[in-house]
Amino acid sequence: MLDPSKVPDVTDEETLARFVMVQGNIRADGTLRHNEFIPPASGKLSVMRHLQATTDEIWDEGREVARLRGKRLLARADFAAGECRSVGLRVTASPVELDPPSTAEPRRRLANPNHADVVYPTFAATHPGSPLPKADRMAIAKALVANGLRVIFAPVTSADPDSAANSPG
Repeated sequence: MLDPSKVPDVTDEETLARFVMVQGNIRADGTLRHNEFIPPASGKLSVMRHLQATTDEIWDEGREVARLRGKRLLARADFAAGECRSVGLRVTASPVELDPPSTAEPRRRLANPNHADVVYPTFAATHPGSPLPKADRMAIAKALVANGLRVIFAPVTSADPDSAANSPG
């Protein structure tokens, strides 16, 4: 993982991961539907940078995100930050700090210096700070998925006995 005190800007060559927790977003052939890349109203889509992270650290963070959402980690989609920029998106480093010990479980969050946001443009011309219309966000998400994302299914672990059902089909 990155040193939390020295988090660099995201480069085009960096590999990012988007954690997938909705079975319907994975097609039977193992490719990803664009729905996984439609951002929330904030226009920021959370991803994890691979930079200086081990494969185990990437999967551990995916399991933590799934736990916080009360879902099961199915897969991750790997892609280059430059693919985001090629369809008009920004990618910004956005490290997550450790929640204080007073935060109740299961909401307590671990630190993740490798967290980043894929930032969709806003509808700034006439509505400053407002998100783009959903149709525009969908079009961008479709273009991003069309650029070729690599879907990697979550490994089966003893901590997640249901993960054997992760593969499509």
